[in-house]
Amino acid sequence: MLFGSSRTAMHRTPLKNRRLIEAHGIAIPPATTPPAALSILQARVLALTCEPSSKIKTTC
Repeated sequence: MLFGSSRTAMHRTPLKNRRLIEAHGIAIPPATTPPAALSILQARVLALTCEPSSKIKTTC
């Protein structure tokens, strides 16, 4: 729902991509460190979840 796509499609797409990559003999090594954007996102989520919230936010 988050990306406007079904759960099935979200599962199937990486599988198709993996098959194409393997068919062409491409090997992608695993990352040794998380990408910078992921690190920033993780820090932001931690900062937001650790802040005390005195007010409930509405969805509107």
